[in-house]
Amino acid sequence: MSREYETKILDVDVELVEKRLLELGARFEGELFFRRYVFDIEKNEEWVRLRTDGKRTTITYKKRENTSIGGTIEHEIVVDDFEKSYEILSRLDFKNVYYQENKRRVFVLDGIEFSFDFWPKIPALLEVEGKNKEDVEKGLQLIGFEGKDIGDVSFVKVYERYGIKLNDEISLKFEE
Repeated sequence: MSREYETKILDVDVELVEKRLLELGARFEGELFFRRYVFDIEKNEEWVRLRTDGKRTTITYKKRENTSIGGTIEHEIVVDDFEKSYEILSRLDFKNVYYQENKRRVFVLDGIEFSFDFWPKIPALLEVEGKNKEDVEKGLQLIGFEGKDIGDVSFVKVYERYGIKLNDEISLKFEE
């Protein structure tokens, strides 16, 4: 079991924050395109995620205990086949299954990961992730966002802020 230490900042000016990160000496790690299936568990705030970036595929169990930094527990394994993993998971009795896509630009500074996430239908957001709560708070301070984060809230809650019910979106894709 591990604990996830991250927080989100909504409506970020990507160009401005990326420039600030580079000025501070951050390393650009690359761009990713994620495809995922989210399998809701009957219990509230628990789910299984199957996700791939085309190179690495994982199955992750997540349980959100609260929305604070470090409020989510996760167990993750690497699997070698996204489609076969979906076939297996889709045969289990999950409450709901959702398909989602997002794009990500990743920077690392002092061991802290800054991920600009781009999701369909909403503005860009920034996730700051570290090894512990102190790292995340340091990351927020470095880029001038201390006190401006919304915590580790679910994407259901993020979409609600824009008037969209994510659970009504069975398939969330970018326009082709």
